[in-house]
Amino acid sequence: MQVASRDETSVPPLDNYAEFIGRLDAAAGKLTPRRDALNTSLAAAELLFNQNRAGLELWGQRLSRIRQLLDRHSRSQDVRAYATLRELHDVAVKMERMFSSRTQRVQHVCSVIRARRDQINASLFDLEKSKVKLTSSKMLAQERENLSKIAADLSVPAEDISHGFPDPGLRESLREAREAIILAEALLEVKGN
Repeated sequence: MQVASRDETSVPPLDNYAEFIGRLDAAAGKLTPRRDALNTSLAAAELLFNQNRAGLELWGQRLSRIRQLLDRHSRSQDVRAYATLRELHDVAVKMERMFSSRTQRVQHVCSVIRARRDQINASLFDLEKSKVKLTSSKMLAQERENLSKIAADLSVPAEDISHGFPDPGLRESLREAREAIILAEALLEVKGN
């Protein structure tokens, strides 16, 4: 068993902030292309939805117009014209049903894609929020470390203070400075949590 040298024990613990922030960035890097692909798919699906909805409206208008024409014609007036209108009516009914069905299916696809995209957006938001929190925590930890170093530098032994030239208020001023730093560290600790 080896005994750690003095230099090895004074090495500060490794900073895990960069590792965790890197993991957050990696997760966001995997989700972002998927979200972008869903946005592209959604744009295509919305285009199909709009086209099918327009087709549904047009066939609905045709069906309404054919019904008006059928109401004006009786079977006895012109059998041929009436038969043609009946065929047009049947085609319009089928086309309206087909476009209605397509519109509903494409609308469902759009809803599914939006839900997946929104789920990814929520995760990306949470990842960014966590990254901001970790970054803030890292900055607070650095500030605490800086304040601790300053406090350590201010704690000078009494014999070191009196060397050179006398300064009767220096010891009290250093004590007040250390207290202020300790209070600042405590505030950073509270705000960090």
